[in-house]
Amino acid sequence: MRCAACGADLLAGKSFCHACGAAATIACPGCGQAIRPEFRFCPDCGHRLTPGEGAAIPVPPDDPLARHIPVSLAQKIRSSQSAVTGERKRVTVLFCDLVGSTAIAERLDPEVYHELLEEYLELALSEVYRVEGIVNQLAGDGFMALFGAPLAHEDAPQRAVRAALAIHGRLAELNEKLRARREIDLQARIGIHTGPVVVGTVGNDLKMDYTAIGDTTNLASRLQSLAAPGSTLVSEATERLIRGFFTTRPAGPFRVKGKSELIAAHEVVCLKEAASAISVSAARGLTPLVGREEELAQLEACFRRLDGNLAQIVAVVGDAGSGKSRLLYEFRRRLDSCPVTFLEGRCASLSQAVPYAPFAAMLRQHFDIKPDDPRDAALDKIAQGLQSLDGGLEDSLPYLCHLLGVPCGDPPDLPADEWKRGTFEAVAHLVLAESRRAPVVMIVEDLHWIDESSREMLETAAAMLGTSRVMKIVSHRPDFQTHWRVRAAFTQLRLGRLSDAEATEMIRAIACDGLPEDLERRIRAKAERNPLFIEEMTRGLFEEGYLVSEEGGVRVTRPVEEIRIPDTVQELLAARLDRLGPGAKRVVQVASALGRQFRRAQVEALLEGEGIGVPAELDAIERAGVIHRKTSLSRDEYRFGESLTQEVAYEGLLLRERHRLHGRIGTLLEEDGGDGSPERAALIARHFARSDNRRKAVETLTRAGHEAEKIPSYSTTLRLFREAWATAEPVLEDPDHGDEVFRRLALQAALGLCRVSFLYGTEDPEMARRAAEWGMETARAFGDDESFAMLCSLHGMNIRSGGPDQFDAGLALGEEGLAVARRAGLTLPALSIARGVAFTYLIDGRFEQARRAMDEVVQELERLGQAEKLSDLYVAVVWLRALVMYMSDDLDGAWEEASRAYDMALRAPNRTVQGGSAGLKASILFDRAEYAESRRWADLGLEMAERIGAVGPVRTAGAYALWARILLGEPVDSAPYLDAMEGGIAIAGNVPSNTRVLVQVFLAAGVIDRAEQIARLGHARAGGRLRQAHCEIALGDVMLAQGPARFDEAADYYARALDRARAIGSRSAEAWTMLGAGELALRRGDRAESARLLRKARTIARAIGLRHDARRAERLLAEIGETPS
Repeated sequence: MRCAACGADLLAGKSFCHACGAAATIACPGCGQAIRPEFRFCPDCGHRLTPGEGAAIPVPPDDPLARHIPVSLAQKIRSSQSAVTGERKRVTVLFCDLVGSTAIAERLDPEVYHELLEEYLELALSEVYRVEGIVNQLAGDGFMALFGAPLAHEDAPQRAVRAALAIHGRLAELNEKLRARREIDLQARIGIHTGPVVVGTVGNDLKMDYTAIGDTTNLASRLQSLAAPGSTLVSEATERLIRGFFTTRPAGPFRVKGKSELIAAHEVVCLKEAASAISVSAARGLTPLVGREEELAQLEACFRRLDGNLAQIVAVVGDAGSGKSRLLYEFRRRLDSCPVTFLEGRCASLSQAVPYAPFAAMLRQHFDIKPDDPRDAALDKIAQGLQSLDGGLEDSLPYLCHLLGVPCGDPPDLPADEWKRGTFEAVAHLVLAESRRAPVVMIVEDLHWIDESSREMLETAAAMLGTSRVMKIVSHRPDFQTHWRVRAAFTQLRLGRLSDAEATEMIRAIACDGLPEDLERRIRAKAERNPLFIEEMTRGLFEEGYLVSEEGGVRVTRPVEEIRIPDTVQELLAARLDRLGPGAKRVVQVASALGRQFRRAQVEALLEGEGIGVPAELDAIERAGVIHRKTSLSRDEYRFGESLTQEVAYEGLLLRERHRLHGRIGTLLEEDGGDGSPERAALIARHFARSDNRRKAVETLTRAGHEAEKIPSYSTTLRLFREAWATAEPVLEDPDHGDEVFRRLALQAALGLCRVSFLYGTEDPEMARRAAEWGMETARAFGDDESFAMLCSLHGMNIRSGGPDQFDAGLALGEEGLAVARRAGLTLPALSIARGVAFTYLIDGRFEQARRAMDEVVQELERLGQAEKLSDLYVAVVWLRALVMYMSDDLDGAWEEASRAYDMALRAPNRTVQGGSAGLKASILFDRAEYAESRRWADLGLEMAERIGAVGPVRTAGAYALWARILLGEPVDSAPYLDAMEGGIAIAGNVPSNTRVLVQVFLAAGVIDRAEQIARLGHARAGGRLRQAHCEIALGDVMLAQGPARFDEAADYYARALDRARAIGSRSAEAWTMLGAGELALRRGDRAESARLLRKARTIARAIGLRHDARRAERLLAEIGETPS
């Protein structure tokens, strides 16, 4: 380490220079704070220091260069770690010299000339530094400046030329003053060349010490001497890099000392005023679309079919980089001359927990709502947009405003289910109205990141717009599965790898020439014939200097076998981001934390104080093709061209920095206020969840969970509450953390998790158990009776499905919670808990106790006026009473009560009860052998359950929808139904009949192995005697279906089930057991025993009204030879 003041070698461990007495302090290259030479890590930012690293803080006061460098630029140079001895860099070199300076000096007093020279240097160097170049050498009235190092810039050549033009312009302004005072005219000659250099170290005066490779510096100097006064000459290499942005004219060719051939050059005339990244890209042309002509033709054919009012659904499926977005871009271009309305949205990984994210963005763009629009202006845009359509859409205004978070007077006082229904219908009606005016193309990209609420809305729109001029296009990766149950025509376009010929065509189109065959083969192999990877790898070879464009073709600069091609596209993209330079790379990484789409103002706020010119960097990044403006007219909104690029940029952030950024983003979003919508709440929560601020994470995740529950979107709700508890739990385990405020926040997270785990089910019951046990203890300590009682009840209902050994404990907890609520005078919470206790009695076969408890709850709610209000609690209790009647073998009473519950749910409205009661009616109709009606109600229940993500009703309704179709002999693809049922079975909390019914459906579909897995899982969880009996019947049926080798097991299960059924008095379970046992006896050849059992089963089934089972008994008796009675 050398002294900054005198250059002497500093003594290790000493605070001052022994030669001149200057302080030996240096600056950390990571944060700029003072450090000591012997430090291994910076104590302020933790940056790891290497020997000799760091920039000296003291700057000699008489250094002519250091005085001109802006403080912010000096700090950036010190912080940049790009200057390492021996590092190879490609930079742009500018030489500038004052014309006729000797003659001017002779005419002026030395002091006056010195002042004039200082004024000239001040303005010239300021223009270099303004575009973040750095002056390397200063000799008299001439200087050498570098662009692209130590601060790397992709547009370094453009910056150099901009600086040159600015110097000429500033000198012209200065000459106006000088002519009036001294009749002096100052003019400069400037020469610019781009080429490789070798980097030395950053000196104490912030100069760069470079040694040129070849003649990079020499050629720039020669061009400067050849330039006419007041002009700038650039080399051919530089001209290629600035083409399209500046107007130039050929100059020369010149004979240059040391060169055997004449050198071509170009004189810079001016900046092209209309130049922009978009116009330049268009002029240069996009990479030709290769290998996707057939898919593009299919898209056009689907669009033409809209003339017949048959809606189209197209799924574009392909791996990352296969060209999904490019295909849709080209399709849109093909429709430029057609009357068509585009509605476009994009899903993103960060917004996966944000309800309706792509639709909100889609509609904001449709109504031209800007982020900084006042709320009144946004409301006017929505209202005017609706008024312009002939569809009577005035009623849609509050729902669309609700979706977009725009205040709309006094919103209707509606339950969450009604808001959801109204919002779905409002979006569908808007699209339908637009389609009457012109065909509509609705595009939702990256469906593999879609949030649950948006998926429901998309499927609803598909169902409601089946006979309209609407083309819905979605894109997703191959591992994402969709099931469309709609009337619209469905087309799937799979984008595979390019053929060798197509890949080669693309390589040659990018290179504008053929490459050596072996190099083309290597690119194809490394890129795996993926379009994006081919483009990035080929362009990377030019950027690395392996390929050079020349007049008439492309030159390979070294033997093909020495050319290194990155092994993965991630490595290639990381290298590309590195080439952007420190400032641009920093902007890209910060933007990646915001998500695939972001606003310039957000990035500026996050980078405040870092001295980075965000607008200029964004322009450079856009020109490099890393990001794009959201639309061609957008000034503030950007998005990453490929999600993979965003992922690579984000992965480059250290974990500590990621956490800091997400915390800052969350705070910015909160301070901004926003629209208060569920999607906004979820977005804020997602950022805080990725920060180190645990308190804010728990608070915002819990709040977002409540907002999602209002929609309702159960799967999103569960995910948010789970994350809230997972964030809180480690803090609560630390005795030094978790103050009362935090513990109260965690209590709300625990309540939410336990409630939704019961309602929706959870794949992690152990997490729900820990949350409940901690929550009960904490609520008791706070004296919070309501939270304690609710947690007792919820925990009890959750653990009763953990197996027979936990059932009694679950019931006891429910009864304890009920007692606490009653003692505390918590009327409605007590009634809510009582219904759960009554249901627990039911699945244990205590039918009379369950019915009596449920009747008491209904009567008390009616006394409190809940029936007139159609409250959610009352409607749900009526539905549950219908279920109690059904499981108690009162099918007629269950039908009446289920019909009443359904009608009330329609009026309330309550989608959860609608779906559940529709599924229950499907069950009763199936038992009565009314299969067509059962299918109709099952389809209705399934549609509703899928919309809100309710797993229980999905399983029940899906089972009867498929089973009825099989028995009716209808052609049906069973896979979507079976997958939906099986997916929900893994979640705890099956209703009593689910396992037996689901197993029967899987057996009817011929998938015995999966049926056995379901039966065994249900049996392992079967707490409660009625549910145990049902699961034993299911296992007996599975063993029977597998043939003689397992008949003994079947007999054992049937015997156990029969004992339980008789013990609790379940006649339906007794009939089902006898049916199975009777068929087993028949298959074993015991016809007498079979007939005895089947007759008894038929008698019971007829008495209860189970016509489906009675018919089965009659078919089996007919095999024995008995005539139906």
